[in-house]
Amino acid sequence: MSSIFRILLACSFMFSISQPTWAEESDIPAPSAIYYAIQEPFTINFLNQSQQKARYLQIRVALKSSNADSIASAEENLPMLQDALLDLFSAQTYADMLSTEGRIALQQTALDTVKSILNEETGNDEIDAIYFTSFILQ
Repeated sequence: MSSIFRILLACSFMFSISQPTWAEESDIPAPSAIYYAIQEPFTINFLNQSQQKARYLQIRVALKSSNADSIASAEENLPMLQDALLDLFSAQTYADMLSTEGRIALQQTALDTVKSILNEETGNDEIDAIYFTSFILQ
């Protein structure tokens, strides 16, 4: 009888360790990115900064977030965001825009500007990044 008991005990032990375990919270994948492209490009004239030569900058901007509410907040406050970004882009110099470092700095400042406005207006500033989907300097 003891051998049958041992066999049953061994089988129940093997059965218990072969059960699937549920995924822990850390195994849940992060939410995917949501992008919002501002349709109108920003066009800046550098005429006064370039010895009266016609110089232009045109930038197309897209926002990235993993929070749909943040993207909705950006859409709702789009005129304010466009105005602030236009002011920011207009304050740049032609020489700064020629360098990669200047472009990266502008991208970070644009992100800070958007986050600041959204935080002030909605309290939801979870914008992860700003991308320049087009950057034409001539």
